[in-house]
Amino acid sequence: MGVQTDQTLPSEGRSTRKRTREALENDGSSSSSAGHHASSSSQSYAKASPPKRPKITDVSEEKRLRRFRTHAPQAFYDVYDRATSQRFFVLGRTRCGTDHSPEEVVELTGSTGNIYHVHIAQQPTCDCPHALAGNQCKHWLFVMSRVLHARFDLIYQLALLDSELREIFANAPPPLGESGTVTTSSQDSKKRKPIEGDCPICFDQLLAAVEAEGSSKRDHSTIVWCRAACGQNMHKQCFRMWSATKKTGSRGEGNVTCPFCRSQWMGDDDLVKDINRDGPLNCEGYVNVADQLGIDPQRDHSSYSSWYSGYSRNYRRRYRW
Repeated sequence: MGVQTDQTLPSEGRSTRKRTREALENDGSSSSSAGHHASSSSQSYAKASPPKRPKITDVSEEKRLRRFRTHAPQAFYDVYDRATSQRFFVLGRTRCGTDHSPEEVVELTGSTGNIYHVHIAQQPTCDCPHALAGNQCKHWLFVMSRVLHARFDLIYQLALLDSELREIFANAPPPLGESGTVTTSSQDSKKRKPIEGDCPICFDQLLAAVEAEGSSKRDHSTIVWCRAACGQNMHKQCFRMWSATKKTGSRGEGNVTCPFCRSQWMGDDDLVKDINRDGPLNCEGYVNVADQLGIDPQRDHSSYSSWYSGYSRNYRRRYRW
């Protein structure tokens, strides 16, 4: 029996090793199948995910050149008060730009006689010292408020959209000489219009100036009118400013015209002076006609805020904005 036992042991060992090898092979094939299934599932999930859409930029969207202001800053109101309380004289308005993006250049002067240029565009500018220092000056605000009658929420913006410019100029009074007034020689066209509304030069009310001068309603000596054609009324002082800028050259050549209808001015010869508009520049770099018009070039600072009084006397002499 011992011999039989010895003969069966090798056979049992070989059977055990065979079963072990088959079991290992089966485990390997099942794990491989499971891995392949997991890989296939992940690949199918990746294929099922929708691709990311490319970011689409609206090229037609307007871009503002400066940050939009949700409200007017506190410093704005001091300058705005001067722009609407002081007197300015509009010497010329030139509409430019395109129909899609209209612009306008306004030439004006104040009580000191300096001539400045305000350019209303996508980013409005003025060539006065205050604006050149990076500020929103009173000339800019005067043009937006009194000349163009822009909405208040657009007046304190540092930059405008094309759509806003189109809205402003569509509702603004036409430039002087472009009002559509027909110049004729009929008696009706030479009749004086009622003294009402705003002066076409300073954009202040006509009757307000009469009452300020203490004149009665029957005596409108502070107001002149176009006798040649349109009959439009304007302040005498404003017309004096206007006529001064139309007389060019060292000898004061050039005809003075009505600022409203462009007809050659008739009458009021004492107002039509030969004033040199192309004279030398003053210390600030501007043409000044104050001495030729009898205007005091010293600025009244009574309406300026308290911070301005802290500036040095030399700074005031140099920058009379």
